[in-house]
Amino acid sequence: MLFAWAYCYLGTILIQEKNKIRTGNFQALYIEATYQAASFSRGGDEEPVSITSRFTRGLPQVSDGLIDPLWPWLASIYADEPPDILFEKGKWLNMLLSCSILVVLGIGAAQAFSFSGAAALILMGGFGVILERSTYYSADAIHLLLIVLAWLCALSLIRQNHLWLYGIFGVLLGWALLAKSPVWPLFAGFLMMSVVRTVTSLIYSKRNPATDNLWSQTNQLVGLAIFFTAFLLVAGPRMTYLAREFEDPFFNVSQYMVWLDSPAEAMRFQESVRESGVGGIPEEERPGLSQFVRQKGLRELFHRGWEGGLAQLRSSMFSRQGWILFYTFAVFCIVAGIHRWAMWKQNEETWRVRGTSARWMLFFLASVFAVSVFYAGIGNPVVQNNAIMTALFLPILLTFIWISERYRRQLQRTRYEMLANRIYSGLMLIPIAWISFRIFQAIKTPVAG
Repeated sequence: MLFAWAYCYLGTILIQEKNKIRTGNFQALYIEATYQAASFSRGGDEEPVSITSRFTRGLPQVSDGLIDPLWPWLASIYADEPPDILFEKGKWLNMLLSCSILVVLGIGAAQAFSFSGAAALILMGGFGVILERSTYYSADAIHLLLIVLAWLCALSLIRQNHLWLYGIFGVLLGWALLAKSPVWPLFAGFLMMSVVRTVTSLIYSKRNPATDNLWSQTNQLVGLAIFFTAFLLVAGPRMTYLAREFEDPFFNVSQYMVWLDSPAEAMRFQESVRESGVGGIPEEERPGLSQFVRQKGLRELFHRGWEGGLAQLRSSMFSRQGWILFYTFAVFCIVAGIHRWAMWKQNEETWRVRGTSARWMLFFLASVFAVSVFYAGIGNPVVQNNAIMTALFLPILLTFIWISERYRRQLQRTRYEMLANRIYSGLMLIPIAWISFRIFQAIKTPVAG
Protein backbone atom coordinates (compact mmCIF):
# COMPACT_ATOMS: atom_id res chain seq x y z
CA MET A 1 0.00 0.00 0.00
CA LEU A 2 2.85 2.37 0.79
CA PHE A 3 4.52 1.51 -2.50
CA ALA A 4 1.31 2.10 -4.48
CA TRP A 5 0.64 5.41 -2.72
CA ALA A 6 4.19 6.74 -3.30
CA TYR A 7 4.20 5.51 -6.90
CA CYS A 8 0.85 7.14 -7.74
CA TYR A 9 1.75 10.36 -5.90
CA LEU A 10 5.02 10.85 -7.78
CA GLY A 11 3.42 9.64 -11.01
CA THR A 12 0.70 12.27 -10.65
CA ILE A 13 3.33 15.01 -10.36
CA LEU A 14 5.06 13.78 -13.51
CA ILE A 15 1.77 13.58 -15.42
CA GLN A 16 0.54 17.02 -14.40
CA GLU A 17 3.79 18.99 -14.43
CA LYS A 18 6.33 17.32 -16.70
CA ASN A 19 4.59 15.52 -19.55
CA LYS A 20 2.09 18.15 -20.74
CA ILE A 21 2.82 18.40 -24.48
CA ARG A 22 1.32 15.76 -26.75
CA THR A 23 2.42 17.13 -30.15
CA GLY A 24 5.83 17.13 -31.79
CA ASN A 25 6.98 13.91 -30.12
CA PHE A 26 6.46 10.14 -30.24
CA GLN A 27 3.24 10.40 -28.20
CA ALA A 28 1.48 12.01 -31.16
CA LEU A 29 2.12 8.83 -33.18
CA TYR A 30 0.54 6.71 -30.45
CA ILE A 31 -2.52 8.98 -30.32
CA GLU A 32 -2.99 8.70 -34.07
CA ALA A 33 -2.55 4.92 -33.84
CA THR A 34 -5.22 4.78 -31.11
CA TYR A 35 -7.84 6.35 -33.36
CA GLN A 36 -6.84 3.98 -36.19
CA ALA A 37 -7.14 0.95 -33.89
CA ALA A 38 -10.59 2.04 -32.69
CA SER A 39 -11.77 2.64 -36.26
CA PHE A 40 -10.52 -0.76 -37.39
CA SER A 41 -12.08 -2.65 -34.46
CA ARG A 42 -15.44 -1.04 -35.21
CA GLY A 43 -15.17 -2.06 -38.83
CA GLY A 44 -15.02 1.43 -40.35
CA ASP A 45 -17.60 1.62 -43.11
CA GLU A 46 -17.69 -2.14 -43.49
CA GLU A 47 -19.87 -4.41 -41.39
CA PRO A 48 -18.18 -7.68 -40.39
CA VAL A 49 -19.82 -10.56 -42.20
CA SER A 50 -19.44 -13.13 -39.41
CA ILE A 51 -19.02 -13.49 -35.67
CA THR A 52 -15.42 -14.64 -36.21
CA SER A 53 -14.64 -11.52 -38.25
CA ARG A 54 -16.21 -9.31 -35.60
CA PHE A 55 -14.16 -11.02 -32.88
CA THR A 56 -10.81 -10.89 -34.67
CA ARG A 57 -11.32 -7.22 -35.52
CA GLY A 58 -11.45 -6.48 -31.81
CA LEU A 59 -8.00 -7.96 -31.14
CA PRO A 60 -4.80 -5.84 -31.14
CA GLN A 61 -3.34 -5.96 -34.64
CA VAL A 62 -3.33 -2.57 -36.37
CA SER A 63 0.24 -1.41 -36.97
CA ASP A 64 2.00 0.84 -39.43
CA GLY A 65 5.28 -1.01 -38.85
CA LEU A 66 6.48 1.69 -36.47
CA ILE A 67 3.87 1.77 -33.66
CA ASP A 68 2.95 -1.67 -32.35
CA PRO A 69 -0.72 -2.36 -31.61
CA LEU A 70 -1.05 -3.24 -27.91
CA TRP A 71 -1.02 0.22 -26.31
CA PRO A 72 -3.28 1.86 -28.97
CA TRP A 73 -5.65 -1.09 -28.48
CA LEU A 74 -5.71 -0.64 -24.69
CA ALA A 75 -6.18 3.13 -24.93
CA SER A 76 -8.90 2.84 -27.58
CA ILE A 77 -11.51 2.68 -24.78
CA TYR A 78 -11.11 6.48 -24.78
CA ALA A 79 -11.06 6.83 -28.56
CA ASP A 80 -14.39 8.73 -28.55
CA GLU A 81 -12.65 11.62 -26.78
CA PRO A 82 -10.80 14.47 -28.53
CA PRO A 83 -6.98 14.22 -28.63
CA ASP A 84 -6.30 16.37 -25.55
CA ILE A 85 -8.62 14.35 -23.32
CA LEU A 86 -7.42 11.07 -24.84
CA PHE A 87 -3.87 12.12 -24.05
CA GLU A 88 -4.68 12.88 -20.40
CA LYS A 89 -6.77 9.76 -19.78
CA GLY A 90 -4.22 7.56 -21.54
CA LYS A 91 -1.43 8.77 -19.25
CA TRP A 92 -3.50 7.97 -16.16
CA LEU A 93 -4.38 4.55 -17.58
CA ASN A 94 -0.72 3.79 -18.24
CA MET A 95 0.41 4.85 -14.78
CA LEU A 96 -2.33 3.00 -12.88
CA LEU A 97 -1.99 -0.16 -14.99
CA SER A 98 1.80 -0.21 -14.50
CA CYS A 99 1.43 0.33 -10.76
CA SER A 100 -1.11 -2.51 -10.54
CA ILE A 101 1.21 -4.92 -12.38
CA LEU A 102 4.10 -3.93 -10.11
CA VAL A 103 2.00 -4.51 -6.99
CA VAL A 104 0.92 -7.96 -8.25
CA LEU A 105 4.55 -8.73 -9.12
CA GLY A 106 5.60 -7.62 -5.62
CA ILE A 107 2.97 -9.83 -3.95
CA GLY A 108 4.10 -12.80 -6.07
CA ALA A 109 7.74 -12.08 -5.26
CA ALA A 110 6.89 -11.88 -1.54
CA GLN A 111 5.40 -15.38 -1.78
CA ALA A 112 8.45 -16.80 -3.58
CA PHE A 113 11.26 -14.68 -2.07
CA SER A 114 12.06 -13.13 1.28
CA PHE A 115 10.57 -9.74 2.15
CA SER A 116 13.88 -7.98 1.55
CA GLY A 117 14.29 -9.56 -1.90
CA ALA A 118 10.72 -8.75 -2.97
CA ALA A 119 10.92 -5.17 -1.65
CA ALA A 120 14.27 -4.53 -3.33
CA LEU A 121 12.94 -5.85 -6.64
CA ILE A 122 9.85 -3.65 -6.86
CA LEU A 123 11.53 -0.57 -5.37
CA MET A 124 14.56 -0.68 -7.66
CA GLY A 125 12.46 -1.70 -10.65
CA GLY A 126 9.41 0.45 -10.03
CA PHE A 127 11.08 3.72 -9.08
CA GLY A 128 14.34 3.19 -10.96
CA VAL A 129 12.97 2.10 -14.33
CA ILE A 130 9.19 1.99 -14.72
CA LEU A 131 7.79 5.10 -12.99
CA GLU A 132 8.77 7.84 -15.44
CA ARG A 133 7.98 5.71 -18.50
CA SER A 134 4.52 4.92 -17.16
CA THR A 135 3.55 8.61 -17.17
CA TYR A 136 3.82 8.92 -20.97
CA TYR A 137 1.29 8.02 -23.62
CA SER A 138 3.32 5.10 -24.95
CA ALA A 139 3.86 1.35 -24.64
CA ASP A 140 7.29 1.57 -22.99
CA ALA A 141 6.27 0.74 -19.41
CA ILE A 142 3.87 -2.06 -20.38
CA HIS A 143 6.51 -3.55 -22.69
CA LEU A 144 9.16 -3.56 -19.94
CA LEU A 145 6.78 -5.20 -17.47
CA LEU A 146 5.71 -7.86 -19.98
CA ILE A 147 9.37 -8.64 -20.68
CA VAL A 148 9.94 -9.06 -16.92
CA LEU A 149 6.96 -11.42 -16.63
CA ALA A 150 8.11 -13.43 -19.66
CA TRP A 151 11.63 -13.57 -18.19
CA LEU A 152 10.20 -14.77 -14.88
CA CYS A 153 8.39 -17.54 -16.75
CA ALA A 154 11.60 -18.47 -18.58
CA LEU A 155 13.48 -18.79 -15.27
CA SER A 156 10.71 -21.03 -13.95
CA LEU A 157 11.01 -23.18 -17.07
CA ILE A 158 14.77 -23.43 -16.65
CA ARG A 159 14.26 -24.73 -13.13
CA GLN A 160 11.49 -27.19 -14.04
CA ASN A 161 10.00 -27.28 -17.53
CA HIS A 162 6.33 -28.06 -16.95
CA LEU A 163 4.35 -28.18 -20.18
CA TRP A 164 1.80 -25.58 -19.06
CA LEU A 165 4.62 -23.08 -18.43
CA TYR A 166 5.53 -23.21 -22.12
CA GLY A 167 2.02 -22.01 -22.91
CA ILE A 168 2.28 -19.11 -20.43
CA PHE A 169 5.69 -18.24 -21.88
CA GLY A 170 4.22 -18.11 -25.39
CA VAL A 171 1.31 -15.90 -24.29
CA LEU A 172 3.55 -13.45 -22.43
CA LEU A 173 6.07 -13.22 -25.26
CA GLY A 174 3.20 -12.72 -27.71
CA TRP A 175 1.84 -9.82 -25.65
CA ALA A 176 5.36 -8.37 -25.37
CA LEU A 177 5.66 -8.50 -29.17
CA LEU A 178 2.32 -6.69 -29.50
CA ALA A 179 3.60 -4.01 -27.12
CA LYS A 180 6.94 -3.36 -28.80
CA SER A 181 9.25 -5.23 -31.14
CA PRO A 182 11.62 -7.03 -31.11
CA VAL A 183 11.40 -9.84 -28.56
CA TRP A 184 13.24 -12.54 -30.51
CA PRO A 185 16.52 -12.22 -28.50
CA LEU A 186 14.72 -13.52 -25.41
CA PHE A 187 13.41 -16.59 -27.22
CA ALA A 188 16.74 -17.10 -29.02
CA GLY A 189 18.56 -17.13 -25.67
CA PHE A 190 16.09 -19.60 -24.21
CA LEU A 191 16.41 -21.87 -27.26
CA MET A 192 20.21 -21.75 -27.10
CA MET A 193 20.12 -22.65 -23.41
CA SER A 194 17.71 -25.55 -24.10
CA VAL A 195 19.88 -27.01 -26.87
CA VAL A 196 23.13 -26.77 -24.88
CA ARG A 197 21.45 -28.14 -21.77
CA THR A 198 19.98 -31.06 -23.70
CA VAL A 199 23.32 -32.02 -25.22
CA THR A 200 25.10 -31.64 -21.89
CA SER A 201 22.47 -33.68 -20.05
CA LEU A 202 22.60 -36.50 -22.62
CA ILE A 203 26.37 -36.72 -22.23
CA TYR A 204 26.46 -36.39 -18.45
CA SER A 205 23.42 -38.57 -17.66
CA LYS A 206 25.33 -41.71 -18.67
CA ARG A 207 27.65 -41.18 -15.71
CA ASN A 208 25.10 -39.74 -13.25
CA PRO A 209 21.49 -40.60 -14.16
CA ALA A 210 20.03 -38.72 -11.16
CA THR A 211 21.48 -35.37 -12.18
CA ASP A 212 19.16 -32.56 -13.30
CA ASN A 213 16.05 -34.59 -12.54
CA LEU A 214 13.73 -31.55 -12.53
CA TRP A 215 14.47 -30.88 -16.21
CA SER A 216 12.57 -33.21 -18.53
CA GLN A 217 14.15 -33.83 -21.92
CA THR A 218 10.92 -35.32 -23.28
CA ASN A 219 8.95 -32.18 -22.44
CA GLN A 220 10.96 -29.94 -24.73
CA LEU A 221 9.55 -30.74 -28.18
CA VAL A 222 5.97 -30.88 -26.94
CA GLY A 223 6.60 -27.76 -24.86
CA LEU A 224 7.93 -25.82 -27.85
CA ALA A 225 4.86 -26.85 -29.86
CA ILE A 226 2.66 -25.52 -27.03
CA PHE A 227 4.76 -22.34 -26.92
CA PHE A 228 4.34 -21.62 -30.64
CA THR A 229 0.62 -22.40 -30.51
CA ALA A 230 0.08 -19.99 -27.60
CA PHE A 231 2.29 -17.37 -29.24
CA LEU A 232 0.36 -17.54 -32.52
CA LEU A 233 -2.99 -17.33 -30.74
CA VAL A 234 -1.92 -13.99 -29.29
CA ALA A 235 0.22 -12.55 -32.11
CA GLY A 236 -1.56 -14.25 -35.04
CA PRO A 237 -4.03 -11.40 -35.83
CA ARG A 238 -1.15 -8.90 -35.92
CA MET A 239 0.88 -11.17 -38.20
CA THR A 240 -2.11 -11.60 -40.54
CA TYR A 241 -2.66 -7.83 -40.66
CA LEU A 242 1.01 -7.12 -41.42
CA ALA A 243 1.13 -9.85 -44.07
CA ARG A 244 -1.91 -8.27 -45.76
CA GLU A 245 -0.66 -4.67 -45.51
CA PHE A 246 3.12 -5.09 -45.91
CA GLU A 247 3.56 -8.61 -47.33
CA ASP A 248 5.57 -9.60 -44.25
CA PRO A 249 3.95 -11.09 -41.09
CA PHE A 250 6.84 -9.86 -38.92
CA PHE A 251 7.24 -6.47 -40.59
CA ASN A 252 8.69 -3.73 -38.44
CA VAL A 253 10.48 -0.65 -39.68
CA SER A 254 13.18 -1.03 -37.03
CA GLN A 255 14.23 -4.46 -38.34
CA TYR A 256 15.33 -2.74 -41.55
CA MET A 257 16.55 0.54 -40.08
CA VAL A 258 19.19 -1.11 -37.86
CA TRP A 259 21.13 -2.09 -40.99
CA LEU A 260 21.31 1.47 -42.36
CA ASP A 261 24.19 3.86 -41.83
CA SER A 262 22.59 7.13 -40.70
CA PRO A 263 19.35 8.64 -39.35
CA ALA A 264 18.86 10.50 -42.64
CA GLU A 265 19.05 7.25 -44.62
CA ALA A 266 16.61 5.67 -42.16
CA MET A 267 14.13 8.53 -42.64
CA ARG A 268 14.30 8.15 -46.42
CA PHE A 269 13.69 4.41 -46.13
CA GLN A 270 10.75 5.00 -43.78
CA GLU A 271 9.14 7.42 -46.22
CA SER A 272 9.68 4.97 -49.07
CA VAL A 273 7.95 2.21 -47.10
CA ARG A 274 5.00 4.47 -46.29
CA GLU A 275 4.57 5.44 -49.95
CA SER A 276 4.99 2.07 -51.68
CA GLY A 277 5.16 -0.50 -48.89
CA VAL A 278 8.02 -2.91 -48.35
CA GLY A 279 6.78 -4.90 -51.33
CA GLY A 280 7.70 -1.98 -53.58
CA ILE A 281 11.36 -2.37 -52.66
CA PRO A 282 13.18 -5.14 -54.56
CA GLU A 283 14.19 -7.98 -52.25
CA GLU A 284 17.89 -7.63 -53.05
CA GLU A 285 17.75 -3.93 -52.08
CA ARG A 286 16.02 -4.37 -48.72
CA PRO A 287 18.31 -3.68 -45.77
CA GLY A 288 19.13 -6.83 -43.86
CA LEU A 289 21.80 -9.25 -42.73
CA SER A 290 22.39 -10.85 -46.14
CA GLN A 291 22.68 -7.51 -47.93
CA PHE A 292 25.00 -6.11 -45.24
CA VAL A 293 27.34 -9.12 -45.37
CA ARG A 294 27.28 -9.12 -49.17
CA GLN A 295 28.22 -5.45 -49.39
CA LYS A 296 30.53 -5.00 -46.37
CA GLY A 297 31.59 -8.46 -45.23
CA LEU A 298 31.53 -10.37 -41.94
CA ARG A 299 34.48 -8.41 -40.53
CA GLU A 300 32.56 -5.15 -40.71
CA LEU A 301 29.46 -6.84 -39.26
CA PHE A 302 31.29 -7.94 -36.10
CA HIS A 303 33.20 -4.65 -35.85
CA ARG A 304 29.98 -2.63 -36.06
CA GLY A 305 28.21 -4.89 -33.58
CA TRP A 306 31.09 -4.73 -31.09
CA GLU A 307 31.76 -0.99 -31.29
CA GLY A 308 28.09 -0.12 -31.41
CA GLY A 309 27.32 -2.45 -28.50
CA LEU A 310 29.90 -0.68 -26.32
CA ALA A 311 28.39 2.67 -27.31
CA GLN A 312 24.92 1.40 -26.43
CA LEU A 313 26.12 0.29 -22.99
CA ARG A 314 27.69 3.71 -22.35
CA SER A 315 24.51 5.59 -23.33
CA SER A 316 21.95 3.27 -21.71
CA MET A 317 20.69 2.68 -18.19
CA PHE A 318 23.63 0.33 -17.65
CA SER A 319 25.85 3.40 -17.48
CA ARG A 320 23.50 5.70 -15.54
CA GLN A 321 22.13 3.20 -13.00
CA GLY A 322 24.56 0.34 -13.36
CA TRP A 323 25.43 0.53 -9.67
CA ILE A 324 22.12 -1.21 -8.92
CA LEU A 325 23.12 -4.22 -11.02
CA PHE A 326 26.71 -4.27 -9.74
CA TYR A 327 25.55 -4.17 -6.14
CA THR A 328 22.96 -6.92 -6.69
CA PHE A 329 25.60 -8.99 -8.48
CA ALA A 330 27.95 -8.55 -5.51
CA VAL A 331 25.21 -9.77 -3.14
CA PHE A 332 24.65 -12.75 -5.46
CA CYS A 333 28.38 -13.58 -5.43
CA ILE A 334 28.52 -13.51 -1.61
CA VAL A 335 25.47 -15.76 -1.19
CA ALA A 336 26.72 -18.05 -3.98
CA GLY A 337 30.06 -18.33 -2.18
CA ILE A 338 28.35 -19.44 1.04
CA HIS A 339 26.24 -21.92 -0.95
CA ARG A 340 29.30 -23.37 -2.67
CA TRP A 341 31.13 -23.73 0.62
CA ALA A 342 28.11 -25.57 2.08
CA MET A 343 28.12 -27.96 -0.89
CA TRP A 344 31.79 -28.73 -0.27
CA LYS A 345 31.05 -29.40 3.40
CA GLN A 346 27.68 -31.09 2.99
CA ASN A 347 29.00 -34.46 4.17
CA GLU A 348 28.90 -32.91 7.64
CA GLU A 349 25.22 -31.95 7.22
CA THR A 350 22.02 -33.95 7.54
CA TRP A 351 20.30 -31.81 4.92
CA ARG A 352 21.57 -32.23 1.38
CA VAL A 353 22.41 -28.97 -0.45
CA ARG A 354 21.36 -29.34 -4.08
CA GLY A 355 21.87 -27.26 -7.19
CA THR A 356 19.30 -24.71 -8.35
CA SER A 357 19.86 -24.67 -12.15
CA ALA A 358 21.73 -21.42 -11.53
CA ARG A 359 24.35 -22.10 -14.19
CA TRP A 360 21.65 -22.50 -16.82
CA MET A 361 19.92 -19.32 -15.71
CA LEU A 362 23.21 -17.47 -16.00
CA PHE A 363 23.84 -19.06 -19.41
CA PHE A 364 20.38 -17.91 -20.52
CA LEU A 365 21.09 -14.41 -19.18
CA ALA A 366 24.47 -14.24 -20.92
CA SER A 367 23.00 -15.48 -24.22
CA VAL A 368 20.16 -12.95 -24.29
CA PHE A 369 22.48 -10.15 -23.17
CA ALA A 370 25.08 -10.91 -25.85
CA VAL A 371 22.54 -11.22 -28.67
CA SER A 372 20.68 -8.06 -27.58
CA VAL A 373 23.81 -5.91 -27.20
CA PHE A 374 25.18 -7.09 -30.54
CA TYR A 375 21.88 -6.41 -32.31
CA ALA A 376 21.55 -2.98 -30.68
CA GLY A 377 25.16 -2.29 -31.60
CA ILE A 378 24.49 -2.96 -35.28
CA GLY A 379 21.73 -0.36 -35.18
CA ASN A 380 23.74 2.17 -33.17
CA PRO A 381 24.41 4.52 -36.15
CA VAL A 382 20.64 5.01 -36.45
CA VAL A 383 19.29 4.46 -32.91
CA GLN A 384 21.67 5.53 -30.14
CA ASN A 385 19.42 4.53 -27.20
CA ASN A 386 17.83 1.28 -28.27
CA ALA A 387 14.81 0.18 -26.20
CA ILE A 388 16.10 -3.40 -26.29
CA MET A 389 18.86 -2.35 -23.88
CA THR A 390 16.45 -0.81 -21.37
CA ALA A 391 14.35 -3.99 -21.51
CA LEU A 392 17.34 -6.00 -20.22
CA PHE A 393 17.82 -4.03 -17.01
CA LEU A 394 15.02 -5.44 -14.86
CA PRO A 395 15.43 -9.06 -16.07
CA ILE A 396 19.12 -9.00 -15.09
CA LEU A 397 18.21 -7.61 -11.68
CA LEU A 398 15.50 -10.26 -11.31
CA THR A 399 17.90 -13.09 -12.22
CA PHE A 400 20.48 -12.14 -9.58
CA ILE A 401 17.79 -11.82 -6.89
CA TRP A 402 16.10 -15.08 -8.00
CA ILE A 403 19.31 -17.14 -7.79
CA SER A 404 20.37 -15.51 -4.52
CA GLU A 405 16.99 -16.35 -3.00
CA ARG A 406 17.18 -19.95 -4.23
CA TYR A 407 20.67 -20.31 -2.78
CA ARG A 408 19.54 -18.81 0.52
CA ARG A 409 16.58 -21.19 0.69
CA GLN A 410 18.84 -24.15 -0.10
CA LEU A 411 20.94 -23.25 2.94
CA GLN A 412 18.03 -23.61 5.35
CA ARG A 413 18.40 -26.49 7.84
CA THR A 414 22.19 -26.28 7.53
CA ARG A 415 24.69 -24.72 9.92
CA TYR A 416 24.98 -21.78 7.48
CA GLU A 417 21.29 -20.83 7.68
CA MET A 418 21.65 -17.91 10.09
CA LEU A 419 24.80 -16.61 8.38
CA ALA A 420 23.20 -16.62 4.93
CA ASN A 421 19.95 -15.04 6.14
CA ARG A 422 21.64 -12.25 8.06
CA ILE A 423 24.15 -11.38 5.34
CA TYR A 424 21.58 -11.46 2.55
CA SER A 425 18.92 -9.49 4.44
CA GLY A 426 21.45 -6.94 5.68
CA LEU A 427 22.91 -6.35 2.24
CA MET A 428 19.50 -6.06 0.57
CA LEU A 429 18.30 -3.58 3.21
CA ILE A 430 20.96 -1.09 2.07
CA PRO A 431 19.42 -0.36 -1.40
CA ILE A 432 15.93 -0.58 0.15
CA ALA A 433 16.85 2.11 2.70
CA TRP A 434 18.58 4.27 0.09
CA ILE A 435 15.71 4.18 -2.41
CA SER A 436 13.15 4.70 0.39
CA PHE A 437 15.11 7.76 1.50
CA ARG A 438 15.13 9.12 -2.06
CA ILE A 439 11.38 8.49 -2.32
CA PHE A 440 10.84 10.33 0.97
CA GLN A 441 12.87 13.27 -0.32
CA ALA A 442 10.90 13.35 -3.57
CA ILE A 443 7.57 13.32 -1.73
CA LYS A 444 8.75 15.95 0.77
CA THR A 445 9.90 18.31 -2.00
CA PRO A 446 7.96 17.27 -5.13
CA VAL A 447 9.62 18.44 -8.34
CA ALA A 448 8.62 17.06 -11.73
CA GLY A 449 12.20 16.64 -12.94
